[in-house]
Amino acid sequence: MMFFIGMMLLQLSVAFAAKRALIYSGPGACVEGCAQAASDMAVRNGFIPTLVGPDQITAQSTDADKQNLFKDVVIYLQPGGHSRTVFQNMTQAMVDAIKNFVSSGGAYVGFCAGAFSSTRKVGTTNYVGFDIMPGKTILYDGTRSNAAILEVNWNGRNRSMYWEGGPYITDLPDGAASAVAYYPSGEIAAAKSHYGKGRVFVTGLHPEAPQWWRDYYQMTDSDGLDYDIADEMITWATAAR
Repeated sequence: MMFFIGMMLLQLSVAFAAKRALIYSGPGACVEGCAQAASDMAVRNGFIPTLVGPDQITAQSTDADKQNLFKDVVIYLQPGGHSRTVFQNMTQAMVDAIKNFVSSGGAYVGFCAGAFSSTRKVGTTNYVGFDIMPGKTILYDGTRSNAAILEVNWNGRNRSMYWEGGPYITDLPDGAASAVAYYPSGEIAAAKSHYGKGRVFVTGLHPEAPQWWRDYYQMTDSDGLDYDIADEMITWATAAR
């Protein structure tokens, strides 16, 4: 009997361990720990994180290579940083593999640069993004030179949130996506949508920001860390799985 129970527990632990998250950690991910912050959010939500680079999949990759990379993966997270640099380095094969993963039922969550990366064009550049979120992304308040704590409306709640060069989202087609949060001046700060069978949730803010980011700029955040919002994004995006 004890052997049987032990085998059952082993099978359950293996099943749980199979939930994986891919987190981009190549050129363009900020050196201040953006990939680590996104990875921490994946762990908080029960996923085993795997850091990936921009050329994990190339034109020479086989179907087996792709299947191995995405085996047991539930979510792909694109962290903060410099989205233009991301797409200067990411292979088209990797872009296509991520898009196929999402359209087949996977989840995509993007923070800051991850929001820029989600639309057809990366912000106002000529670089083509993942094109999995409708509308456009444009730098919010380009007059700011550093990070800031902004008072935003998130799902009808007032929240103080960390921002550092993230976009607002505009030109969302009716019925194609839902606005979730708004900047103080009214622009969309977060939105969620479907892409094929998958789900996409992006924000120009940094709900995954650890305390030391605030401390570095000597900023006071009146309501503290926003990990619960990162949890909300991940939970919604992975609900289809």
